[in-house]
Amino acid sequence: MNLYEFLFCSCTGMDPSQNTMEDLMLRICHQKNMDDMTSVCLFTTDGLPLTDDPFFNTWSLKDRHIENERKLYAIFTPKENLKESPQCPSQANITNEGPNTVRCHVMLKGIHEIHVDLEQSTIVDLRGRLSLESGIPAHVLHPKDENYSVSDTLYDLGVTEEEPVYFTLSSFHDLVPSFNDMFISDVKPMVQQSQKGLSVFYSTLRAITMRHSGEDFKKVIAYIRKLSGCNPLAQSLYQLICKTVNITRIQKVAVVEGLYFLFRELLPSPTKRTGDKIIEDWEVFEHAPVCWAYLLSHGENESLEHENYARISLKAQSTGQRFSEPVKVPGVPEIFDREYVLEKIKDGEKIPNCTMENLKETSIQRETDVERILLSVPPFMDAFPLWISYAPTQPASNFEISTGKTYAQMNQDLAKYEHLRITPPLQLKPLGVEGPRLVFISEENLAIYTSKDKLTPQNIKVFDCLAGKEVTVNVEELANKLRDARADLTFTVTKTPKEAIVVLFDSSSSMHEECFDAECQMKRIDAIKQVFDSFSNRCMAYDFDHVICLVKFDSKVKTLHTFTENLETFKEYVHSLQASGNTKLYDALNHGVKELNKVRERFTDCRCRILCLTDGNDVGSTIKPVDVAKTLITSNIIVDSVLVGKVDNTVLHGISNVTGGCCFKPNTSKEAVQLFEMETVLSLEQRKNKNRFDVSSLQSEEDLKNIFKRHGYDDKPETKLPPQINNKVTMTQNALKKKIQESKSNRFLDKDKRILEELKSLHCDPHPFCTVLPSESDITFWKILMQGPPDTPYENGVFELYCQFGQDYPVKPPAVKFFTPIYHCNVNSVGRICHNIFDRNYSAQITMREILDAIYGLLIVPEPEDPLDSVLAEEFMCSKEKYEEEARKNTQTNAGPSMDDIEKKYVGPELSKITLPPNLVCYLTTKLFVDPVKTKDGFTYERKAIEKHLKSYRTDPQTNKLLRRTDLKPDKEILKAVKKFRRTQIQETAV
Repeated sequence: MNLYEFLFCSCTGMDPSQNTMEDLMLRICHQKNMDDMTSVCLFTTDGLPLTDDPFFNTWSLKDRHIENERKLYAIFTPKENLKESPQCPSQANITNEGPNTVRCHVMLKGIHEIHVDLEQSTIVDLRGRLSLESGIPAHVLHPKDENYSVSDTLYDLGVTEEEPVYFTLSSFHDLVPSFNDMFISDVKPMVQQSQKGLSVFYSTLRAITMRHSGEDFKKVIAYIRKLSGCNPLAQSLYQLICKTVNITRIQKVAVVEGLYFLFRELLPSPTKRTGDKIIEDWEVFEHAPVCWAYLLSHGENESLEHENYARISLKAQSTGQRFSEPVKVPGVPEIFDREYVLEKIKDGEKIPNCTMENLKETSIQRETDVERILLSVPPFMDAFPLWISYAPTQPASNFEISTGKTYAQMNQDLAKYEHLRITPPLQLKPLGVEGPRLVFISEENLAIYTSKDKLTPQNIKVFDCLAGKEVTVNVEELANKLRDARADLTFTVTKTPKEAIVVLFDSSSSMHEECFDAECQMKRIDAIKQVFDSFSNRCMAYDFDHVICLVKFDSKVKTLHTFTENLETFKEYVHSLQASGNTKLYDALNHGVKELNKVRERFTDCRCRILCLTDGNDVGSTIKPVDVAKTLITSNIIVDSVLVGKVDNTVLHGISNVTGGCCFKPNTSKEAVQLFEMETVLSLEQRKNKNRFDVSSLQSEEDLKNIFKRHGYDDKPETKLPPQINNKVTMTQNALKKKIQESKSNRFLDKDKRILEELKSLHCDPHPFCTVLPSESDITFWKILMQGPPDTPYENGVFELYCQFGQDYPVKPPAVKFFTPIYHCNVNSVGRICHNIFDRNYSAQITMREILDAIYGLLIVPEPEDPLDSVLAEEFMCSKEKYEEEARKNTQTNAGPSMDDIEKKYVGPELSKITLPPNLVCYLTTKLFVDPVKTKDGFTYERKAIEKHLKSYRTDPQTNKLLRRTDLKPDKEILKAVKKFRRTQIQETAV
């Protein structure tokens, strides 16, 4: 065989008689430049798994009967997902000696003569000597007669010199998984997913298996096969769902990796956007229910023309035992084991229907098709349902899919499948509720409800895929823990909301008038439609834990859409609104209170807010403004209002302020759009709390109006900073040394280990323009000092950032934000940074050095085509000189203190205690070298310092000789010495 094809590459020069499956796997990984932590699983074109057993992977391609296969499927996976062979015990003390000779017949490997003492040796001794003689690892050899006791002598077991002892081969002979094991989260995908995502994926898969088992699901299998072109995925799902039987380890890998790629293509992504909502790679599995609903609804009409399977029995009908060496005899369609046929020949017995009168051993034919399956699947499988409809000309999709649907449209399919929707805990309390149902048992863990205790209906049984076991939970305690008091499905959510917002949209007749300045005049209703678009787009982009309700008001107040997590459908309602009627503003606020109280009843910890988009004063309300203000305060509901047009509504301004909210009055369309790019406007989570007024302070409408005299319209809400921002910080080496001491008494979590690895890397090889200062008491929080890049508007500034590592790090990226205000189109008012390294380009392998490089790179080259501040992005593209001048002014105002001054402020006493080798300290910076460069005269400087010096002076600071930048060369010896010194500072750290 000269060619193996898989995915999009080929392997040539493979010799089927010499090269093994292992050789092929290594060749594939090498050709695809995979690292040492990655392996590959191979399947035949019809989906048969080939590489589960590491022992059989050492057999040649010819011995595995795949020498004629022109194509194989290859699925890459982390090595940790694959089962490894147990370590072979030492054979140093084993010798093939003894007074008796026992013939051992090894499956497909012939007979070996082993010398033992029948009255002293055990079956374990026999196996050890057989391993020595045959070269087959002992753990792979298993007596075919499973009744053999390991403690009895061979004589007691009836072993003689006359009859052979038969051995089968398998690395995992005793492995008999339960069906629930198929849904334990023990296979991690190549693209790491959040813990919540893994729980959602496996629980949803279990729900599908429980509800859709049987032949009817073959239509969905056919649809998945058509979409993906991945036969291993289709084969594995057929066994798991249609037949409800266990699958092999690498088949489980095929399910996880195959469904990841399928779901990724179905969902909107940063590179394939449909609608405004996008799903990042690491959160794909969190949306498994939506994907399954799509597949179920679209697969129900798929043709079954190509879904034909043949049940290949792996047990001999004549003996009831699993085959060791399957063979056929002339004239008989039945498959026998070679041992059985040889026994018949020896005893002179005729096999019924055999066309050969005197059957001889030379007439026995190997059944290689069954043999191939036998060598591929573990012993717990008695049969294999082989797909038999493969056609070489059949087109493969390779996951190239376009649904043409937005996420909201896909989400609508969920309504048809109760078992795929998230069920509130209290809805599982009544008797008669049948499983499966999906239910959160913690904020980040979705489990599957299976049954309940009839005597104590508040107790339910759920299968926890992350823990891998069934647990009993009390629904009342669970509802309290999740703060989810829903006893029905008045509105559906996929996670407990942290904030509920009622958007009040003014559609009164005055909204037909124009607003804003002469440069960009537009009708007021169009202005707030634009504002709402900006609000909904950003909310979906940031994926807040919000539920939002849409209410319009004119002469009537009407709820257009009840609470939902998905804002895509709102735009249809908003864009169709026409201006007419009165402005029942206060009635609308009161209506908003009633809507939010429905949420508060179900989610007691959910923060409630009203966002009012209007142009002016109330006309026609039946409720008084003071009364509605008091109701809002006592209901703990915040009101934010946005006014467009020339009217000053000081009453609504007052209501906003007494409830702890803000009132905004943008003068231009740009200001309006910019307002809704602020996270503190989009969400209360990032906003610093404002004090609410006491109800007793409001006696009349004048009390509300007078607030405007003391406090005008708001520009932007204050930002709430993380509590760790005021923690004492320390130098990297001190943080690492402290963790050494802690490690002696405590075990590190994987997340903490990774953070320490990153910190150690940045200590030994620091960024030349960044200083990292971890919190002294919390290693998951860092302050970062970043010096502005030369030849940019930020060059004379030092910016403070902070970095928080969340619970799901490194699956999810750390939160890195600017603390120092910066004038930049890719950074918003709360310091959030827009860069693809935090979303579509992020993976668990991304290092903190790469993240710092990416942020630093943004200061050199902004990305206005992907902005967080669209107004600044437009300014950058239309008037770059103005943009850079404003950025320069902002830097001078907010980022003026030098790096030395800020370091002394935070870690001055620590700096004074450090003794540095003089030869490793830069003459200009008096600091340890980071990026040393050498002059022709042999003087070494820090690159950034000498380059800055040469901008003002063209001479060497020590010799006063002429010096050019081109004269500077990297000083590798000093760099090597510096790194060695840095390692000695933390030499005890073995992270």
